Amino acid sequence: MLTYTDQSKIIIFCPPNSVTGGPEALHQLADKLYHLGVKNVFMHYIPQRKNAKPVNYNVYTTREIEIVEDKPENILIIPESMTFLVKKYPESQKVIWWLSVDFYKILMDHRIRRQSFLTKLFYKQNDKEYHFEHLPKVFQWAQSYRSSIYIKDHGIPANQIDFVCDYINPSFLKNTNRIEKDLSNKTILYNPRKGKKEVSELIKNSPDLCWIPVQNMNADQIKDLMAKSLLYVDFGENPGRDKMLRESVSQDCCIISGKNGSSAFYEDLMIPDEYKFNFSEKTIPEIIAKIKEVLDNYSDHISQFSTYKNMVLNEEIAFENKLKEIFTK
Repeated sequence: MLTYTDQSKIIIFCPPNSVTGGPEALHQLADKLYHLGVKNVFMHYIPQRKNAKPVNYNVYTTREIEIVEDKPENILIIPESMTFLVKKYPESQKVIWWLSVDFYKILMDHRIRRQSFLTKLFYKQNDKEYHFEHLPKVFQWAQSYRSSIYIKDHGIPANQIDFVCDYINPSFLKNTNRIEKDLSNKTILYNPRKGKKEVSELIKNSPDLCWIPVQNMNADQIKDLMAKSLLYVDFGENPGRDKMLRESVSQDCCIISGKNGSSAFYEDLMIPDEYKFNFSEKTIPEIIAKIKEVLDNYSDHISQFSTYKNMVLNEEIAFENKLKEIFTK
């Protein structure tokens, strides 16, 4: 159990100038703790950069700290992409927040591979990485059901795992009522950075459909686009609870997804199984047929997504309540 006192510093490690789901969650954590009255909460960017906080995250109140002191009263929040920090600060309390589980092994292997022969010989990088050892003062937060399964499978007992999930950008929470749609707008939204191979195959096999990539936009622009659209398609890897899936359902988009990563688990993507597909060359016609069915009969399908929307709209409250449970005395 974490021990938080008035002398504690809570230091949240984060990559600089990165606008993706994980870094946003880390900034949300700092902001929520600040507004809950938790003292001495700081962001620490690795590597350190000038203007490390993205402009998109100015909506979140944060403070930065340059030097991290290794003290027993301090609490370090470490994303799974930076687990090399776990053994660097043996005296501090450490929380590994599993925001995107696939990055743990990928980035650890990358750090080891890029060492020179001499560095590997003397630095012993492998000994400095975290391998799910049962170390004192190391705690686990799961951002998704899938990540909780992942860390349980690596030997972490369920009673040592807290479920701490972030929430969508506040821009998407300004209007939580049912959104009136122009049913003639049959465009399909997708994230061009995810599931590139699968989506490109779908686009190639549906020349009569209009696909719009969601890119180079701020949160308000994405919200406005989603509010006008009927359908969001996602075949990405989804190593954690994906932000854009949650954003789309908040704006009453229907969803068609793959079954990769967290999308395979109903606990993380609470939509009926008829809207989830194992992608293959054989299933492309079936997926496209479902896309057309949803676009042509949006009013009949949107009610199937109300359970997921309600969960997404309540994530901020759940996040606050969990932080109160952990940090307030």
